[in-house]
Amino acid sequence: MMKYIIIVILSVFVSTQAFAQFGGDATYDFLNTTSSARVNALGGIQVGMIDSSELSFTYYNPAMLMPGMHNDISLNYVDYIDDIKIGYASYARDYEGIGTFALGVQYLNYGKMQEALANGQLTGEIFSASDYALHIMYSRNIWDNITGGISIKPIFSHYEAYNSFGIAADLGFSYVDSSGYFSAGIVAKNMGTQITTYVSNNGEYEPLPFDLQAGFSQRLAHAPLRFNVTLQNLTKWNLSDKLIWDHDHSEEEQTGGVYSDNIGKQFLRHVIVGVEYIPTKNFIIGLGYNFQRRWALSVASNPGAVGLSGGFTVKVSKFRVSYAITSYHISSTSNVFSISTNLSEFIR
Repeated sequence: MMKYIIIVILSVFVSTQAFAQFGGDATYDFLNTTSSARVNALGGIQVGMIDSSELSFTYYNPAMLMPGMHNDISLNYVDYIDDIKIGYASYARDYEGIGTFALGVQYLNYGKMQEALANGQLTGEIFSASDYALHIMYSRNIWDNITGGISIKPIFSHYEAYNSFGIAADLGFSYVDSSGYFSAGIVAKNMGTQITTYVSNNGEYEPLPFDLQAGFSQRLAHAPLRFNVTLQNLTKWNLSDKLIWDHDHSEEEQTGGVYSDNIGKQFLRHVIVGVEYIPTKNFIIGLGYNFQRRWALSVASNPGAVGLSGGFTVKVSKFRVSYAITSYHISSTSNVFSISTNLSEFIR
């Protein structure tokens, strides 16, 4: 009964949201980039699937941090787009009666860039840009099968000669039923503020990319399949491009027509779906579809595989190795690699 109540609650979050800010209105947006190969295979965000062997899940929802992750270490590398590289490493320890702690380090490097003047003239100078965040996580069981978790994230951003410091926090909850087949989660991400702006004298403080996400996962009892649904951007109903939306809105007022994004399409922009095939506990194949990525980044005349993702996880000796590939644009794909192990396996 509990799982049906949770599904209804998560659906209500979508139906009750109003219009809010559009993309590009916040700073430190790198906090929303993907890190885990297994999650990337499922569409890029996962906040409702519980797996005590996947420490990388805690990047998306700190309430996924479980006692079974004690002494786990996870390393993740993303060959993103062009020269952009992303990395995330984390380690967890559990203290009985106190809770479970984890420490994660995230970086995003934009590669080398050529300096240019306002008129576009190149100066010949080369500069770099990068973002960093520390993830300090804590979780514990708070009631029955419900776990609460929090992640505090000090942030440092460096673009050429401009620097900025900030602080953010994620607050999440997760639920898993007694059978272990159904789980759900909800997380409020990136609550916080800039401490120093990029321009020290007269810089304006920019908002952080706050997001409310929810999701659930259901594994079949008599088939090696797990289905996952994630709902993103639950504080923003309209996720289509603002210029297109305003244009369509004007046309509707003048002609009585309809939006190119009707209610059904706007709803699906919030949805990420994924499925895993799990023939054995040591091998998993995942596939995902991100509707918003498909409609926001694909070229109408040739959308290709934009929005689709896939990958696998395999256990080799004491290590779990994952790989995922994602199509962001007809000309750009991203490769994600993850490896994890439990350090206790090496201590006998």
